[in-house]
Amino acid sequence: MAGSDYYIEDNSDIENKKLEAAKNLYRDGKYSGALNIYLDMVNASYSYKLYYEIGRCYYKMSDFFKAESNFLRSVELERRKNPSYLYLGNIAYKKQDLAHAIEYWIQAYSFKPDDESVCLNLAAAYFSKNMRFQSVFYYQKYLKYAKDKKTDYYKEIKKSIDEFTKMGDEFYRKALRAVSVKDNKTAIKGLAQAAKSYPTSFDINFLLGKLYYEEKDYMHALVYLKQAYCLDSKSFDVLEKLPFVMLELGDYTAAYCCMKRLLPLVLNNQSEYLRITKALKELSSGFNTLSYAGHKDWAEKYYKDNNYHLALYEYENCVIINPDLANEFGGIIQTLKSFINPEERIVKTCLEKGGEFYSNRDYKQANKYFSKVMTLTTEDTSEYRFAKSRLVNI
Repeated sequence: MAGSDYYIEDNSDIENKKLEAAKNLYRDGKYSGALNIYLDMVNASYSYKLYYEIGRCYYKMSDFFKAESNFLRSVELERRKNPSYLYLGNIAYKKQDLAHAIEYWIQAYSFKPDDESVCLNLAAAYFSKNMRFQSVFYYQKYLKYAKDKKTDYYKEIKKSIDEFTKMGDEFYRKALRAVSVKDNKTAIKGLAQAAKSYPTSFDINFLLGKLYYEEKDYMHALVYLKQAYCLDSKSFDVLEKLPFVMLELGDYTAAYCCMKRLLPLVLNNQSEYLRITKALKELSSGFNTLSYAGHKDWAEKYYKDNNYHLALYEYENCVIINPDLANEFGGIIQTLKSFINPEERIVKTCLEKGGEFYSNRDYKQANKYFSKVMTLTTEDTSEYRFAKSRLVNI
């Protein structure tokens, strides 16, 4: 299990000399001395940052009960950008409580996705839960954000992921050859192996779901098409195929929701738009105000199991079926989006703030935000290219 330290600049009314002395003691490994100063400070003034520092001292002293208590106090005062979540996850993991460990770490990930320790912890925890899709997803994040790419540990993980990817790609190419001669069964067998090796491949999941559908194995088709949807929720091919699978399985509310997602993608195709609109009307005629209930049950089950991709999918289904639920479920939907793709929100904010500093010719501050954008994106994205174009040598 990995761990990382956060050092917080506290601008509250805590005495600066004592604060600096405590931080120096902590850095020198004198955790008991640092703790005594922090405990003295809490009598005069307290903040989420102070409880975090107290918790960190107890954590280093292996008093995990008191560490957890203070980290939880910190979270009560500040539930968003709080580094206490990392340590709370670590403590839950030590208790072998994987579900809560992941829930805490995903909170840390949601505001600091480039923390390699958090990514590595999530990968290991999901692996322990036999959730391979999520495990590989976060191992890939770790490989992206690791600062030191020369360590033996990094090289070992990279070698494993590269081997899985290569194996998946080989099975995928063989499957395509089988499909070309209409040998679906051989293709499915190869793709099933590919999905085990490389579960985060959109192409593998989509083709496997499509072939299972053609073979009328609708349950397996649903599994892989939904996994493809989790990788690309705007894919026309996936959203076009999913409703038919769900109709075959008799899940009419789910089919309705997928058609609603598909509708904006066919606005320029009048005949297709009219066809889907008609189907939506026919399906909705059998709904009532409680038709979302089954999707809510699944959403809660997925959330409890740390499957946040599918939890988001089902909570969104609830709102699609009954728009009046937007207020009730809106908060958790936004939270789940921040769990799954925090980079999107952070990149948008950094581009806005970087642009403001750039316009005011404060290039030093602008560079910080644009550099962050480049860290969180890939070179083939417009956000990366734009941020790079705005970097100024100073």
